[in-house]
Amino acid sequence: MKGASLCGADLRGAYLIAADLRGCNLSGTDVLGADFRDARLEGADLSQTLYLTQAQLNSASGNAQTLLPVELVRPSHWLSRRDPGCVPLSRAKASP
Repeated sequence: MKGASLCGADLRGAYLIAADLRGCNLSGTDVLGADFRDARLEGADLSQTLYLTQAQLNSASGNAQTLLPVELVRPSHWLSRRDPGCVPLSRAKASP
């Protein structure tokens, strides 16, 4: 499902274990009781997702580009996990 638009979908109670939802738009999507264990949410838009809980976020993986509802907090393990495609600033070469 990587990059898919799931706007308004009914994922209530869905088993999304290890689902690849990177870059997906979940605006208006009902995720009440959905299982997000090990789901990949990097770059996904969850800002308008319905019934998303902190526990669901804590069980998934995401990054700084994952958009969250204002009432939820980015899990600390998301910040410590480095994206495989990113080069640390200390190793990046400056452009001439």
